[in-house]
Amino acid sequence: MAKKRNRQFDTQNVQWDDEEMRQRIEERRRTNSIRRRRKKAITLFVVIVTFVFLGTMCGKDIVRLKAENRALKKQQAALEQQRDELQEELRNANNQEYIREQAKKQLRLLNPGEILFTFEEEAPKETEETEETEEDKKSDKEDKSDKSDKDKDGDSDG
Repeated sequence: MAKKRNRQFDTQNVQWDDEEMRQRIEERRRTNSIRRRRKKAITLFVVIVTFVFLGTMCGKDIVRLKAENRALKKQQAALEQQRDELQEELRNANNQEYIREQAKKQLRLLNPGEILFTFEEEAPKETEETEETEEDKKSDKEDKSDKSDKDKDGDSDG
């Protein structure tokens, strides 16, 4: 079995004079104060970074919520206007003149002796022109190819 060693410090062999002891104590105080300052600085840095991060996240949410609020206010104004129009229509619902007007517009009902003229809307000119030009180009190409075929046949006969 291994013998246990008595690990006690031999204080008799270590004898420091007062000056050396003071220097060592001062050195330890300095290193401890530097460590405390570093810990405080690191803690302060972590706290600041945390607040900046949280502020940024909350800031994004605030901006998003403000934009959503503006959109909802616009939608609310549109709905209020629609509500006012519908209330006006509801007030006119019992008015005979209004009922006749809506019957003419929506159901195309006529009074005796009236004639209804309907006009169909024309398609936009640009789309018709582009369709015509594409068709014209195709027919022109076909016509040219037909003429060139006839010219070739005519040249060989003559």
